[in-house]
Formats: sequence, structure tokens, C-alpha cells
Amino acid sequence: MTYKEAVRILSEAGIGSASYDARELFVHFGGFNRSEIFLSDPECDNPALIEAVERRAAREPLQYIIGEVEFYRESYLVTPDCLIPRADTEILVDYAVHNLPEGAVFLDLCTGSGCIAISTLKNTKNTRAIAADIDGGALAVATENAIRNGVADRLHLRRVDLMEEVIDEPVFAVLSNPPYVSESAYAQLEQEISHEPPHAFVGGADGGDFYRHLTPIYKDKIAEGGFIAYEIGFDQAELIRIIAEECGMSCEILKDYGGRDRVAILR
Repeated sequence: MTYKEAVRILSEAGIGSASYDARELFVHFGGFNRSEIFLSDPECDNPALIEAVERRAAREPLQYIIGEVEFYRESYLVTPDCLIPRADTEILVDYAVHNLPEGAVFLDLCTGSGCIAISTLKNTKNTRAIAADIDGGALAVATENAIRNGVADRLHLRRVDLMEEVIDEPVFAVLSNPPYVSESAYAQLEQEISHEPPHAFVGGADGGDFYRHLTPIYKDKIAEGGFIAYEIGFDQAELIRIIAEECGMSCEILKDYGGRDRVAILR
């Protein structure tokens, strides 16, 4: 299979990023460097590469096929047990990195791969985190990622159903990328999403179930000067403002790289 053949196969499968995806598969499974691919049309008959192209053509996410993804300043292992870290979530991490004091303890609720807690720990001084998720498979991935990024000694992982149980410890801040997609919107998402765990996406009829449940509980767990930072959907700013007001909190909305509402800071 040549690189151009792989691009054609992926393009015919309806993948808009066919050139990029084929290039990454040739790098990862074919052992080519990117300059070789740019300058020529390399050919590779490695069965692992051919299988990878077929999997991508079947709309399996590239990140699951390769098994890792770059996020913030770190590299993460990913499996279908956890949500794939996305660049927009870096907005939340960057806010935490610049607003957590040295030595702070924070929560990461619905941690998944652990990327929020781990990148925050990796880029702050002497901080510690408690990260919780309902899914044991996701916590196993988060454990590996904490070791991979050298913060396992500062991260405590817990298996918790956050809609039923409370982490009753004082912290400086609460960080969370909870399920926030509405049931109707989830049904319209791209085919690749079906490979990721549905419970990591769907947050009830309007996507707000976790915000409504978690905010009144954890507003009393944060320290003076602390904050809750949520990732939100592009159309959920008003929803989160109402929840914040009902809980006696202020709400600041941060934009993502595309200029859309993406992170809510509650104080």
C-alpha cells in the first residue's frame, strides 16, 4: 500500500483529515518520518499498517488505533475505556496551571484518561490531586498515564459514582470535564464518537445533569479564593450561569481556540 492509496481509501470513507491520518499511520506503523512522506509516495506492506488503515476507514478514531495522543505539554495513552483528550480541554488545564497556588490540593471529577489532573500536576509546584471516575477501565488508563508522566506520587485515584457519592475533603479547587452533551445532540455526533464510552458524553436531556448535581455540593468544599472549573458545551454558558447564580457563585466564561464558549469558572 502506498501513502497516496491510503489517502484515497480514507477519503472515500468520508474522512476529512485523510491526508493527515494516513501520514500518522505511515509514521507509526510504517516507520517512516514525516519528511519522507512529504517528499515522496512511500510504499509499505506491513500488515499492521494495512489493518490500521482499514480500521480508520471503518471510522475508528485515529487516537485509539495509534494508542496515544498529545495533550497540553504531555503524552497520554488512550483506549476505548476513556474519552480521547481534546485540545479544547487544554483551556481548562491552562487556567488551573496559572491559578492554583503552590502546594494546592484539587479534585478532578470524571477524570477519564487523567489528562486534566496529570497535566495540571505536571505543570504546577508541589500540588496534589484526587481524581475520580465511575469506570474502572478509565482509572486503569489514568494510573498508567500518571506513571508515564511522573506524577503518580501526587495523584490519588478513586472509583466513585459522583451522582451517588461525595468526596468529602477540603480542596482549593474542583476541575471537571463531566458528561455535558444532551441526549438529542449525542445522536447527531460524528460516527467516530460511537467508539468512545457513551457515559463520558451524555449529561441528561439538556446536558446539565452533572453541573446541577455537583455545583451545590462542591461549592462548600473549595477554599477561600478557590474555584470550580468546568468544561462546557459551546451553547451552555447561560445554563451554567443560572446554576452558578442559584448556588451564590459568580461565573466567568472562557473561550476555546475556535472562539466558542468552552470553560466556566465559578467562584
